[in-house]
Amino acid sequence: MQKLIKVIFFSGIFASLLSIILIIGAYLILKPSLPEIKYVDESELQMPLKVYTYDGFLIGEFGEIKRRATSFDDIPNNIKNAFLSAEDDNFFKHQGISYSGLIRSFVRCLRPSGCQGGGGTITMQVVRGYLLTPEQTIVRKIKEIFLALELEGKIDKEEIFELYVNRIFLGNRSYGIEAAANTYFNKNLYDLSISESATIAAIAQLPSRINPVKNLRRTLQRRDWILSRMYLLNHIDKNEYLEAISEDIKIAKNINLYDVDAKHLAEFARQEVIKRYGLRAYKEGWSIYTTIDSRSQKSAVNSVLNDLFLYDKRHGWRVPDNYGNLFNDEQKRFLESSNVSFLFDDFYFGDIDLDEDNITNKLSNIFESYAFYDTHIKVLITNVTDNEISFIDENFELGSISWSNQYEWAREQISINELGPKPINFNQILSFGDFIYLKIDNDSYTLDQIPNVEGSLISINPNYGNVIAYVGGKNFNESNFDRVRLSYPQSGSSFKPFIYSSSLANGYNLSSLINDAPIVFQDENLESEWRPQNYTGEFYGPISIRDALVKSVNIVSIKLLRELGIDNSHEYLNNFGFNKSRLPRDLSLALGSGNFSPAEMVRAYSVIANGGFIPDLHFIDSIKDMDGKYIFSQNEYDAQFINKNISAFPWLDTIEMNTKRPYYVLNPLNNKERVIDERISFLMSDTLKGFMKNGVAGRKSEFLKRDDIGGKTGTTNDSISTWFSGFHRDLVTTVWVGTDDFTSLGNDEYGSTIALPIWLNYMDFKLKSLEIAKEEIPENISFVRVNKNTGAIDSESSKNTYFELFLDENIN
Repeated sequence: MQKLIKVIFFSGIFASLLSIILIIGAYLILKPSLPEIKYVDESELQMPLKVYTYDGFLIGEFGEIKRRATSFDDIPNNIKNAFLSAEDDNFFKHQGISYSGLIRSFVRCLRPSGCQGGGGTITMQVVRGYLLTPEQTIVRKIKEIFLALELEGKIDKEEIFELYVNRIFLGNRSYGIEAAANTYFNKNLYDLSISESATIAAIAQLPSRINPVKNLRRTLQRRDWILSRMYLLNHIDKNEYLEAISEDIKIAKNINLYDVDAKHLAEFARQEVIKRYGLRAYKEGWSIYTTIDSRSQKSAVNSVLNDLFLYDKRHGWRVPDNYGNLFNDEQKRFLESSNVSFLFDDFYFGDIDLDEDNITNKLSNIFESYAFYDTHIKVLITNVTDNEISFIDENFELGSISWSNQYEWAREQISINELGPKPINFNQILSFGDFIYLKIDNDSYTLDQIPNVEGSLISINPNYGNVIAYVGGKNFNESNFDRVRLSYPQSGSSFKPFIYSSSLANGYNLSSLINDAPIVFQDENLESEWRPQNYTGEFYGPISIRDALVKSVNIVSIKLLRELGIDNSHEYLNNFGFNKSRLPRDLSLALGSGNFSPAEMVRAYSVIANGGFIPDLHFIDSIKDMDGKYIFSQNEYDAQFINKNISAFPWLDTIEMNTKRPYYVLNPLNNKERVIDERISFLMSDTLKGFMKNGVAGRKSEFLKRDDIGGKTGTTNDSISTWFSGFHRDLVTTVWVGTDDFTSLGNDEYGSTIALPIWLNYMDFKLKSLEIAKEEIPENISFVRVNKNTGAIDSESSKNTYFELFLDENIN
């Protein structure tokens, strides 16, 4: 026995010495890489980078925000006690680390998911937030321990607590307790109730997932646990606890909602400003004013979304994702009888482990995995009858909707081109456990489905190049990929106006007749014989260039390109901003086989709209510091450099000059001269205005009652991409609709069925503020009488003729 005691004693001494050696060794190894602790206390007050529309509506906010630092003595006791109860109730007793907490943290670090969870002591959270990276590894945890011990030896507990509550991110652009009180309750700290104080402390655990805006149920659960801890630790009495726990969480209205949805452009602005100025832009309270107009942006977003949802309903009901196997038989019976009590067991006194493998977390994780739409709620079906469905939403609240004939659109989508019969009840389309979206209609809900197609829109002033509206996709939360700048779909027939412009610059007239007849092309750049057809399947015979463009005749476009020559056409197309290296070198170019972004297409159409000039598109009007002083001004740049060729003065190309350059959507061309003949621009504009008066476009645009608008649709093979680019003298807008995986939109979908309606809805709003443009025919262009049969000038005949615009040099 005595021998055993000796073994244990010396083993203990050995283990202790080994631990000390390991700790000292780890410290010596990590010491050179540890940041200096003095930087914690030197943290400056930081204000966010804000992004606005031209007229002052907030569209984005980035960076660290500490709206106002609050000293320890000024922090109400309820806030102090709530955070201490939630995060570290022994804060004022330990030396910076909690041994029991460390054991839990290291156990977590051994999981396959890494060091998830385990916030550590308040001191450890402070050094992590101020000095360390967000990586979750054992090495970083060890660094936390050393730095926490060092910090405890440098400053007192009260200062550490101040640093913690003034730095911590609490969701919805709020850093620090003062900001959170303002954001969530529109109050200052002293006006917060016990319940509200506990709510703010509840968010600290994981603001992206425990947040009264995004997940009220989880926030309520966490708040109630904190209140129970405050009661057990004698920070509040029983009556205060019961009163606080009975309060609903009532947050201020409209938080977490930017004034205008322009997240893709706001993110673009953030990237470009940080690229020029570095991370200081996040901290110094700068304000970026973009060029977009808030009302135009709202109209653009609504137009895109409304028509995408209409398109989606034309193609039926897709089988929803189903999570019925998530529940056991007993839970399923509970849900079917509208009983969700099993989701709230030990509701008040159990802390939330977001990694715990239980039904509550699984269900919440499902809801969180789907994109947020402020027009819809996310639900899981709990019961289905012919005439009613019951559901549970992401806040674990129950609801139901009744069958209506309006749901006849929900025909089963067998394929994109084939639908099943109209449903007559819910049982034909839904099952227990289905995840679906419901559209919010005032105080009720209707069955809906999020489109699986994407769309983009860019609208600019063609005379100055400033961006008026910018929609990079249907939902930034679902996908932050910017389809205005970074997507390069085939352009389809929307490219034809540039081919036709090239023909007019090379001796053709709008009246020139081209025979639209079946033809086989032998092109060495094509793999086999090519027998192109028109999308209607018919041929028109001899047809004028004007009519061929209005009718979007494929054969004529191809014949024109063949006659002009590929190289010659490339030279002319370059005038519209199309890089010659990216233009196809075969006759398919005539049908829009080139891949161009919507931003490139809107720039090219501007040349037609503005009389032959090509604008450089810019999207930031000004940047101001927190005192309102200009850091960048587009107007100042224009005043100084608009008439100067900066490239001629290489010594001006400095870092300082670079910060003063405009913020371009595309690489600037810096061409202030006309790129095409003003008269050709006029002829093409006149033809495309005719396009808006004929066929499908004419019927659909008739309600606008305007003759001063033009445009062209585009549809690629198999309807993979659809386009419409349209213009007024002072506004050019390009719309694209398609899929990110390049699947077909359906056999009966064209630019005229999807992209055009989006443009029309947007223009219905915009034309209210756009004056009717007066036709001003350029010099050296004339109306002449033309023979319909020959397309030639015929000044003698009075029958079978019409008047057409001619360049004067083409009049013999």
